[in-house]
Formats: sequence, C-alpha cells, structure tokens
Amino acid sequence: MNLRTVLGDVHVDGVDRVLPHEHLLCDFSPVTGDRNHIFNNPALAARELGYLNEDVPPAPGRQHAIVEVTLRDLGRDPEGLRRISQESATHVVMGTGWYLEPYYPKEVYEVSAEQHAALMIREIEEGVLAADGTRIRAGVIGEIGTHGGTLSPAEERVLRAAGRASNATGAAVTTHAFMYPTGVDQLSILEEEGVDPRRIAIGHVDTFLDHAYLTGLLDRGVYLQFDTCGREHLMPDGLRVEMLVRLIDEGWADSLLISSDRCHMTDLRIRGGLAYSWAIAGFCDLLRASGVAETVVDQLTRENPLRLLGGVRAANA
Repeated sequence: MNLRTVLGDVHVDGVDRVLPHEHLLCDFSPVTGDRNHIFNNPALAARELGYLNEDVPPAPGRQHAIVEVTLRDLGRDPEGLRRISQESATHVVMGTGWYLEPYYPKEVYEVSAEQHAALMIREIEEGVLAADGTRIRAGVIGEIGTHGGTLSPAEERVLRAAGRASNATGAAVTTHAFMYPTGVDQLSILEEEGVDPRRIAIGHVDTFLDHAYLTGLLDRGVYLQFDTCGREHLMPDGLRVEMLVRLIDEGWADSLLISSDRCHMTDLRIRGGLAYSWAIAGFCDLLRASGVAETVVDQLTRENPLRLLGGVRAANA
C-alpha cells in the first residue's frame, strides 16, 4: 500500500505520523480580506515542518506526512509543495478539486461534473506539469467544501465530480463541513455516486460536536476528522477530547482522525502559534491523560489515515 506524494509514491512503511488536513501554501484573503490568511513562503513552511520533526521525531526510516488540502481556488502551488517536502524531509500529499463556492472562479460554473472529474483524475494519475517538465501528482481529492448549512448546486456538482474521480482512481475524498451538520448531505451525494465510505473523510466535525450527528455518520462507514485541534475559539480542546474518548469507548477508534488545519500566520511557531506539531504532540498528550491507550493514539495518527489514503491505484493498473 502506497501514499501518493508530491515526490512520488512511497510505501506506507516509510510513513510515521500523518496530519490529514493541513495547509502549507494558501491564500484565503480574496474572500476573508485578512492577510493573516496568506501562506506564500515555501522556505518558512519548510522551517515550520522542521519544528514538527523536532517536537515529534519520526521513527528511524520514516518521515511524517502532511496532507495539504489547498486547492486551485485557494492558491495551490504544486512546485512550492515539492520544494517544502524536499527541504523538510516530510512527505506531502497534494489535493485536487475545488474548495467551496465563495472561492470558485468563473470556470467552475462553466463545465459539467464529468469534466471536473476528468481534471481531478488527470491530476491524480498524470499530475500537474511543472516548469522543469516533470509532473507533480495529487494524492487526495479535497478538501471539497460546503459553504454554510446547505450545498449550492455548484458545490453539489463538484462533490459529485469528486465521487466519480474517487471511483476511477481509488483516491480518498476529504470534505469541509464546517460549523453545520452538512456532512450528512455530503455523504449522501457521495453514496449516490457509489463511493466506498472507507474512501471518505468528513472534515471539521469537531466544530459541530453533536453525538447523534457523529455516530450517524460513523454508522454509514466513513472516517471523521477532528481536524481543528488547538482552535480554542471554535471549540475547546477539552470538549474535543471528551467526544473522542466517548467515541473510542463506543468502539469507533478505527474511524477517527486528528489534525489541526493550520491556515493562519498566527498558527505558526514563528508567530507564537501552536504550529503543526500540536495535534500529534500536545493534543495527543491530552488524549493520553484522559486514558487513551498508546495503541489507540497510533491508530488515530498513523494507521487510520494511511488506510484512508493508501488506496490510490497506480496509473497503469
């Protein structure tokens, strides 16, 4: 089983901890108007991942992995991601697709779901052409988002395209379901497209901690991402831990993921933030202090994300 990274496919045995929902280079400012939402410095990103490796040294022969879910409408930079991976000795998985409607360029509205799917498939199987003539391949679909509490027609079309691309390539679909229980509608659309639920991660569920919502999704077979760890203004980490422990005790440990969604300059160590290491360092310490066994911590931070992401088929398969 391999992980598709910006430097090529790597066997999962060479991967240590995985952060399944992060940003290294992105620009949310066209919508937010906030320059704090701009990451445009590959050297700084590589330096920040260096702190990750210092805080949580990977096991011998392994490297940590970052799933970078910045898409084209957020300023995705494939060559920058390749540089960051090389300079930081960290596996980087690049996303494909479109984020959510407030960020869509005009072209998103001008093509069909099949055309969107074809582009996603091409970026996964063939890659994005770099200036030096090489290609940089995507390894995950998403984050595919919903703006607010309901999907717009354009967002539904992109989500259906994501499902078709997943079916064609084996790549996982990771979603943005922020502050609302929109994961239910997202999952229903992906189910209609025939996507294997073990190829789906519903994102940002820790911003809507309703037990019935979460277990309803889990009952349908998907992964849930508690991926805003450390964002106390959205939800106290204590409540995230409390819900995770409850779900683990109920037998859901093999379907849970944790990450931190770094996307603000003030998230970074250089600006006094918790940085990329928080989810697998400080937050995991909170889980341990709440009685979560080390084997379960390993499930959440390595086994589960690698199982989710490791299904991408070789292009000639």
